[in-house]
Amino acid sequence: MICLSLGFLLLFWWWLRFITRLSERTIRDVYPFFHRVESEILYGTFRPEPEEDFKSTHSRKEFKDWQFRRLHLAIHQCLFITANCRLLMGWAEHERRVNWSAFGDDLRKALREFQVACMQSRTAAFTIRLRLRLWLIRMVLLPFLPIPSFRNISSHSEVLIASYNTAEALAEALSLTYNDDSIHENMLAVLGTVDLALDEPED
Repeated sequence: MICLSLGFLLLFWWWLRFITRLSERTIRDVYPFFHRVESEILYGTFRPEPEEDFKSTHSRKEFKDWQFRRLHLAIHQCLFITANCRLLMGWAEHERRVNWSAFGDDLRKALREFQVACMQSRTAAFTIRLRLRLWLIRMVLLPFLPIPSFRNISSHSEVLIASYNTAEALAEALSLTYNDDSIHENMLAVLGTVDLALDEPED
């Protein structure tokens, strides 16, 4: 009976969110709801290199506490990316529904690439977030195990950063097609990774 009641409440909550959702998102609905993701913070969050430096100068407990906070920061960044990509995909769906027939082949191709980049970012963010959450649980319940390292998700984080960088770059390019300086300036104001350099920083 309790499970049935909880299931009904969850279904009712989902139904309320569905009927009160913003049914369409134009480009003017993007930047007011956008979470700015700073490129330096995003890249630095997933870098494994600082781990060795911190570990060599601090105790195991201090390193564990520090890494615990980094995992939470990484989850925080993933949540922002997920929310932003959901928002951008809503905008892309609106454009396809309303203006698809007026678009040229190049713009249609760019819009498809934009949607793919957003989907890849959401998938990578979800995968990483799940992995990080399991690491946090392991650190709490099994403290004697080795402390997790971001090196173990380096390939996933690279995909996340690259695909999200592509999504934001395409969002900026698509905003130019409106021939409205205010739209482009507002879009640029919320994008944080358009000029992100994905190469390894020099020592």
